[in-house]
Amino acid sequence: MAKTLVHNFGKNVSFSPTVFAEPKNEHGVIELLRQHRGLPVRVMGSRHAWSDAIKTDGLLISTRHLTQIQLNPNRQSVRVGSGCKIKHLLKFLKKHGLTLPSVGLIDEQTIAGATATGTHGSGKHSLSHYIRRVRLAHYEEPSGDPVISELDNGAELKAAKCSLGLLGVIVEIEIEVRSAYQIEEHTEQHNSLTQILEMEKRYPLQQFFLMPWSWDFYCQHRRETSTATSRTALFYRIYWLLGIDWLLHVVIVLLTRFLSMPRFIRIFYQRILPKTIIQNWLVTDDSHTILTMDHDRFRHIEIELFVLRSDLEAALNHAREMIISFADCSNPEQPLASVNKQNRPPYCHHYPICVRRIRTDDTLISMTSPADLASEEDWYSISFISYQSPHQRSGFFEFANSLAISMEKKFNARCHWGKFNPLSPSANQKLFPQLREFREIVKQHDPEARFANAWLKKSILDS
Repeated sequence: MAKTLVHNFGKNVSFSPTVFAEPKNEHGVIELLRQHRGLPVRVMGSRHAWSDAIKTDGLLISTRHLTQIQLNPNRQSVRVGSGCKIKHLLKFLKKHGLTLPSVGLIDEQTIAGATATGTHGSGKHSLSHYIRRVRLAHYEEPSGDPVISELDNGAELKAAKCSLGLLGVIVEIEIEVRSAYQIEEHTEQHNSLTQILEMEKRYPLQQFFLMPWSWDFYCQHRRETSTATSRTALFYRIYWLLGIDWLLHVVIVLLTRFLSMPRFIRIFYQRILPKTIIQNWLVTDDSHTILTMDHDRFRHIEIELFVLRSDLEAALNHAREMIISFADCSNPEQPLASVNKQNRPPYCHHYPICVRRIRTDDTLISMTSPADLASEEDWYSISFISYQSPHQRSGFFEFANSLAISMEKKFNARCHWGKFNPLSPSANQKLFPQLREFREIVKQHDPEARFANAWLKKSILDS
């Protein structure tokens, strides 16, 4: 029997598990664990990740049938199957006048996949922070029999909230919900990062973009409001769908994949794109409509780095220098003399750099867990996306690798667990002060590391 070939969304990860299965319910999960007791186990959601987290040569369990949703009577939380996509959960909650307390840009992810990797939005905690209970299948010790356990308090829950699947197969989570709310938004150009940060008090949910080659900032100023949906909200959605989600990406794909014209990429950002962005169009709409973005129609790859507020300006300046340096390997006047330009493929960055603020959460190893146990300083995520086709990505990987390593050394920058992540085990040990505690909890639940793979053993579990 031929093995199933599995690709992730970005097609930078592909592998063939020995067994691929799609259980219908948690009893099916238990039976799979019983039948394949000797195989390593990993879990697959919507495959919307770029790291090696789901890779396995053993048993791969898809959660696509675990989609049940049950609203608790108190209407303060909801129990949801691990394979339920966030967009379907939001649709269910909307019918009850509710929504999630935090939403990421992408709603195609499954709820367990999103929380297990620390997915976040802007201006709030990570989605993982709001989990109340995790129901998972694992092997009971010392018998080795598969069982279902619920984690609902203490350090175990903090580990399970963002676990990367290392505690077992998550079959259901209970997560907080809140009343549905409206968001007011307008976009404005800024030349100063300081000005943008000063406006966070007025617009706590804002996110902003640093445009490559023009180096201007465009900020989507956002805040909650009691105002009803704007009459022009529909036209605003159409503008973003056609102008940004479609036209912008079509142009970028054309310039990067088919024409490979760095000069025109620079011209596009310097002269053309600024004329297409409508500024100060004030609109109010549902939170999930404003906060999510439909930008996954074209395959891409991404690295996302997290720095503290105090390091944000220096980190963005460093990223700018590296982008310039990698775009022209031959220019000896580039500011990053430390970057080795020998035998390095050129890379012209071609996508807006997205920056979002995230509150410190109460997990052990999410990217926004405390920098030290006494710190509550906000984190800022900085996303770098490439729309090059898979065979064109060598330059991006060189850039992303150099960027991650240099920013870790200079700013203690963390990498998103679910995106391209080249950081070493020693770096992760330094960056996550509660990693040792997380390892101990994993060892208690899975002493033989049956729910790990080679990448997770190296990055997380190895001392």
